[in-house]
Amino acid sequence: MPSEVENVCCLEVQKVVRRMNQVSGPLKCVTHHPGFQTICLNPYTLQNINNIYMADYGPVRRRTEEERYRFLAHQSFVSWCWGFLGREVRVVLPSCAVLRIQQEFPDPDGQFVGFRPPLD
Repeated sequence: MPSEVENVCCLEVQKVVRRMNQVSGPLKCVTHHPGFQTICLNPYTLQNINNIYMADYGPVRRRTEEERYRFLAHQSFVSWCWGFLGREVRVVLPSCAVLRIQQEFPDPDGQFVGFRPPLD
């Protein structure tokens, strides 16, 4: 990951570990959780999340469909593990989840935005 702050393993984040412990058998990575694919990588799920997001905040303003899906997948992951945090509260996502989402919805130029803390 581009910065030290973003270099986080899913096994270091208690909220993510709690989600991982909901399935039988040990998981080595949250991306192997059966819910990760459905919640973060399924385009139909992300389209539905887009509709919900638009009702609350207006349209997701992103250049490409892949960029919009990455944004929505990150939002979905946060909601899945942390619940509702509010618009100004941000958390660093595990790098494995971020990289898997980037792999599924790549940027054609290979440009990705890293973690941005909230503005004061």
